[in-house]
Parts: sequence; structure tokens; C-alpha cells
Amino acid sequence: MKKVTLNVYTHDQRIIDYQPLEIRNKPPAWWHKLKKTFNKMDFRSGIRVPTPTVRACPGIVDFVRKPIVFRMWTDAIFKVNPDGTVTTATPLHGGGELEIGVHDDKQYGELYPNHTVCKLHNPWLFKGSDSTDFLCTDVHYDTEFRKHGMFICPGIVNFNDQHAANIFIAFPTKKESYEVTLKYDQPLMAMFPMTDKKIDIKMNKIEKYERATIINAFPATFLGRYYTRKHARRK
Repeated sequence: MKKVTLNVYTHDQRIIDYQPLEIRNKPPAWWHKLKKTFNKMDFRSGIRVPTPTVRACPGIVDFVRKPIVFRMWTDAIFKVNPDGTVTTATPLHGGGELEIGVHDDKQYGELYPNHTVCKLHNPWLFKGSDSTDFLCTDVHYDTEFRKHGMFICPGIVNFNDQHAANIFIAFPTKKESYEVTLKYDQPLMAMFPMTDKKIDIKMNKIEKYERATIINAFPATFLGRYYTRKHARRK
């Protein structure tokens, strides 16, 4: 079977050492507390019979196990203000870098009422060996985000034509400013390869200045930078 080679790049060696990207994931904390079956009364026979829980559901098991999961690479506090602005703080003693941007609500119209969308720059960049699509979505069975009323905005990316997979977090807006702390290693986003091919992940350390060279791969257009580049490369 053919494979897809996914070269991934970061300038932070700690991320390579401690949070390598792989298609092998730890289940959420509640997973191990839940047994695969429980006994339920069969009223036809009067016998209690083993009945499966979600831990025995193939669709859920594969959803938990099969994605590439991006995790918080630093402790971080997010402060969300009533006007939708978001600021962050990371540990003062050599914490991980955190770069964010907030989308103007005119960019998504009425899609997310009473929320603000924060773009968290992924420390990884990507180059794919072909045009395989990857579905980016929330790590649904981890409950930390829902506890705060937050969610991940989903999308599909193709690393032959672009090289970033940034994480868009929708925070609820409230009448008063509030803070949310996300701990190191907190799952952020799941990325599913939309192919049956084997994914061969190769991690690479680059210098910080090289990130801009990889990211800045699009023509200088106001609109349609992705499609302009894609069509130009197909000529």
C-alpha cells in the first residue's frame, strides 16, 4: 500500500522530545473508569445480561485512537473580555511561546453568536507528499472544553497546498471578563487523515526564522490566496 509522508516542522526541540506527533492516543481520563459492559435486566427472561457501553463502540473507539492529536505545549491562561478580545499569559520561567489572533466577528457573521473566535497558532508546520485531505475537529470525548462552553471550529486542510493547521477556539463572551486555564498536554484538536494510506510522520527541527519561509508560500492577494496558489501550481 502506498503511504503519505507528512514532514512536520517546529523550532522548539521540547515539543519534539515530549509531545511527538503520532497516530496513537491516550484515551480521556473517564475512559478507564468506564467498563466495556454493564449488566442490564432482560425483562423477557428475568436474567441480567451484559450490555456494551461506549467503550465497546467501534466508531467511538476509532475516533479516540485514530487521529493525530495536538496538545497544549505550555500552561496558559486565556482572558476573555466582553468585547471579544482575548489575551494570554504563559509561565514566566521559560514557558512555551503562545501566539494568538482574534477574528473579527464580521468574518463569520452569525455563525457563532455570543462567542469570540481565537486563532491559536500551531507550533507545527506541515508538508505533505500528496494532496491527501485531513479533517481537523474537536477532541470530542475530552470534556475540558465543554466545561467552559468552548469548542473547536472544524475544517479540512491539505498540506500539499498549505502548511499550517492552526487551532480556532470559540470562547463564549460574557458580561464580565473571565479567565480559562488550559494545562500543559491538554488535548486541543484532532486531525484525521481522510485516506486508507499509511501516514508516515517525520519530525524536523528548524530555526525560528525558517517558519516564515514555510508559511509565506501564498501569492499576495486580498482574497483567495490558497486557491490562487493551488491553481498556479497545477498549471
